[in-house]
Amino acid sequence: MDAADVERIYSSYSGVYDALFGKVFHRSRCHAVELLGVKPGQEILEVGVGTGLSLPLYPRWCRVTGIDLSEKMLEKGREKIRRHRLTHVRLVRMDASAMEFETDRFDAVLAAYVMSVVPDPRRTLDEMVRVCKPGGTIVLLNHFHAKHPLGARIERWFSPLCTRIGFRSDLDLEHLLAGSGLRVTIGRKVNPFGYWTIVQCLNTKSETAREPVPRWRAAPGARRATLRA
Repeated sequence: MDAADVERIYSSYSGVYDALFGKVFHRSRCHAVELLGVKPGQEILEVGVGTGLSLPLYPRWCRVTGIDLSEKMLEKGREKIRRHRLTHVRLVRMDASAMEFETDRFDAVLAAYVMSVVPDPRRTLDEMVRVCKPGGTIVLLNHFHAKHPLGARIERWFSPLCTRIGFRSDLDLEHLLAGSGLRVTIGRKVNPFGYWTIVQCLNTKSETAREPVPRWRAAPGARRATLRA
């Protein structure tokens, strides 16, 4: 898929997105925002903000910028800004793989249910690293390619169908992060169904010149820490 396909598909979802994906993913979104560790006065970027389901979760002592490729999704987000009087939030239509922000602009970056739908996940991640300050936090909430042989085989079977509905099921986390300058600090499965993973990363781009990132493993007890969405 290219950017035009993504915009077309998700614009068509804009009217029903909240009903389909609001409540069932709410707890996971809450946890993702918590892992940003937002401090007063910080600048936060949410990539692929969509209809703005996570916007009311941010503390009002920070400044939040949300970007998305679909203007119809952003219109729903702006309705939430007005309804909840979120004066600390602004939304901008922008391509996440070619952001117009200056380097080192944001203290923390969140991408929730985004990396599997963008045409070029690695380019998007590189842009997130670029606009995030050294030492800042980047949180990914996404499905990543199964490591178990049976799960991987099932994902390959369903991959063509997933692509048609605007979602790729074969995104590999280790491959995505390798050489990105990100160091994983937390990685755990979350509901629904433990299909999704939250990854909290430290942006070490000032310390590493695109060195390979070591293989990560979910923290001990991660299954017990699984959230109910």
